Amino acid sequence: MAIQQKTVVLGIGKMAGALVKGWVASKLISASKIVGVRSDASKVKQTSAALKIKVTTDALEALKGARLVILGVKPQKMKEVLGQVGSAIPKKALVVSIAAGISTEQIEKLLPQGCPVVRVMPNTPSLLNAGMAAVAGGKRSKPAQVKQVLKLFAAVGKSVQVRENQMDWVTAVSGSGPAYIFHMIEAMVEAGVAGGLSREVATELVAQTVYGASRMALETGKTPEELRVQVTSPGGTTQAALEKMAELGFSKTVGEAMKAAAHRGEELRAKNG
Repeated sequence: MAIQQKTVVLGIGKMAGALVKGWVASKLISASKIVGVRSDASKVKQTSAALKIKVTTDALEALKGARLVILGVKPQKMKEVLGQVGSAIPKKALVVSIAAGISTEQIEKLLPQGCPVVRVMPNTPSLLNAGMAAVAGGKRSKPAQVKQVLKLFAAVGKSVQVRENQMDWVTAVSGSGPAYIFHMIEAMVEAGVAGGLSREVATELVAQTVYGASRMALETGKTPEELRVQVTSPGGTTQAALEKMAELGFSKTVGEAMKAAAHRGEELRAKNG
């Protein structure tokens, strides 16, 4: 059933815009029910035309009568923005934050009227309805509201419920995760080009390989370890590559990189009090 409530998106950038596109395309929310808010007046018309929704710079006016408020504001700006307009969010509105490193408790403190808050960590493949989102309810949110948010984000991919104290690692694993995969693709393409392949061919080979491998991990019922062993012939080319990765500390590098991402989430939360 489509959501018939007025939905306001504060900070409608790339991520929030991707979500809006998915919600409208899936008919979960009618475009006529969504109002986007941008601080940059020069981008209002462009965003409105691209998403086919009303977009404004006037947050206070937009928030009147809102029942669902999506916080797409950058983490570093959240305290400032909610300090300016947080009290204008209707008490009965459900507030959904997609900002990394800011807890539901911190947002609740900035909403004196007592709005329920649900925190979500989505990722950019939501642009293609292939996103992954983790959802955590705050102290004021009810199970039915968390369920509603899970449904919202399942409309642009998949969604799972997690605990609030797991969110920094969710951010490290799936929120930032696409960038790690893109970096791996870059490295594999460059190696292919250095080996004599054209960039176009190397890119297609690598991207399709990543896509196929992801589908196997999701759809075969086998663990990543089982799939890796399955494709690794003793003494073959794959084994040679994997041994070199192990020698250079591939797994340790990935682990330490993700720890750095999780730690950055902790730092952002500390900065926002």
